[in-house]
Amino acid sequence: MKRSCATLAATALLLVLPISDAKAGTFLTGAKYWHAQWDSAVLDWFEKDIGAGFAEVGATLVSDIDKGSGYLAGPLIGYQTDDGAWSFSFAPMVFSHFSQDWHGNADTMALNTSIDTTRRDYDLAAIHSLARYQDKAPFLRYCRVYAGYKYQTLEYDLTLRYNTDMGEVAYDYDLEASVHIPTVGFGLTYPVHEKAVLGVQGGVGLALIDLKMTDRENTTFDIYPKYSYTFNGEANVSILPINNLVVQLGYRFQEWYLEAMSPQAWEKTESRDRTTGWTLTGVYTF
Repeated sequence: MKRSCATLAATALLLVLPISDAKAGTFLTGAKYWHAQWDSAVLDWFEKDIGAGFAEVGATLVSDIDKGSGYLAGPLIGYQTDDGAWSFSFAPMVFSHFSQDWHGNADTMALNTSIDTTRRDYDLAAIHSLARYQDKAPFLRYCRVYAGYKYQTLEYDLTLRYNTDMGEVAYDYDLEASVHIPTVGFGLTYPVHEKAVLGVQGGVGLALIDLKMTDRENTTFDIYPKYSYTFNGEANVSILPINNLVVQLGYRFQEWYLEAMSPQAWEKTESRDRTTGWTLTGVYTF
């Protein structure tokens, strides 16, 4: 029972699994899926920027970008040292699809928009178990600390269509963003059964953002957002249905903020990027 609980406890933080006493440590390979709702800070910033542009010519934009719905998925690999003190994992979430609608009007002009979104998240993490210090405080056997690094890339191909009294006018924009997110955090795992463990974790960090916009005249603007704080958290349950296979179901959220000036220097705005949803992970250990 002790070995099974240790295996599941490591997986509850999405890292690797000590299922044997092999001196070479333990490896895992598997896959991760995140079904998510996404409020994009980049799209929200762009909406505000377009609204500021209309305001400059005396028009008022009233619009709404619906919350994006979709998924992120990719492989998961990891390793844990033979003493169980350190674990490492890498999850490149390179498969994704999100759909969003943007509609509204600017005075008498109706706005219709098509958005093609590409998002990729690359998650690297290292975790240290505090179980070895349980003789000083028994509850430490359930505690973990971790450090992580997320690299996120975002690409948007937008077409804005305005229905005017003189017909439809269309403009194309491309937005590209990359976000570097170093994070530190704390986690707890608790065995509720020989083959089931509950886990919870949370972290804070910085979001270092690069943003570029290419307008309808094919002019590219480098936008320099201010860095922001970022927050993330997850609760999950891990089960061991058969030897060497762990399945985990969880709920995860992450958010960061984007504060940037318009390329035309109309105004500086702040937007929140939040992703929430259910995760499903399966890993095989060897």
